[in-house]
Amino acid sequence: MSQQAVDPKQRASNRRVVSGLVLLFAAPVILAYIAHYMGWFNVATQNNGKLLDAPYPHFEQFEWSSAEGEPLHFRDFETLWWWIYVPRSDECETTCETTVKWLTRTHLTLGKEADKLKRLVVFPSKVNYQEKVENTDNIILAQGPVKSSATELERGKVYLMDPHGNIFMQYEPVSTQEEAKASSKGIRDDVRKAMKVTGL
Repeated sequence: MSQQAVDPKQRASNRRVVSGLVLLFAAPVILAYIAHYMGWFNVATQNNGKLLDAPYPHFEQFEWSSAEGEPLHFRDFETLWWWIYVPRSDECETTCETTVKWLTRTHLTLGKEADKLKRLVVFPSKVNYQEKVENTDNIILAQGPVKSSATELERGKVYLMDPHGNIFMQYEPVSTQEEAKASSKGIRDDVRKAMKVTGL
C-alpha cells in the first residue's frame, strides 16, 4: 500500500502550529523560573519591580490604539521586551513627563541589549505628548483603557512586558531627577536578567 505524500508547505504549517502551542504553554513556566531566579517571589526584600499575580495580564486583552486612532496589534509588538507606562491622565504633568524621560534615558544605558526593548506609553483617551518625545524611534504613544473583562492595570504605574505579550512586572513612577537616578539601576537590572535567563 502506498503512503500518501505530505505537502511540504502543510508540514511547515503544522510545525509552526505545534511550536506556537509549545511556546504558549511554556511561557508561564519560563516566567516562573525567571521570578525564582531573580528572587521576585520574595518581594519584601526587593527594591526593584513587583511581580504580578498569575495569570499575567496579556497585551491582547486590552483595546489600545495609536495616536492616530489605529488599533494596536500584538504582531507588531512580539519578539521585543517593552516598558509600558500608563499615565493617570491625558495631560502629561510633572510625574508623567519625568517618568517618560526616565524610561527613555534608562533605555539608552542598556547598551547592546537596547535593541531588544522598546517603550509604550498608553494615555487614557488622547495623546498630547508628541512634541516632547525624545528618542522617537523606540517609543510608541497610544491611548486606551487599562481595564478589560479579564484583567486590569493600575494607572500611573510602569510595567514590563515579555516578547510573548505577558505583562508581569510593575514599577513605581518617578517624580524627581533624584528618584529617577535611584530607580534606574533596578528597572535596568530586572530586564537584563530576564533577557539573559530566557535568551530572548
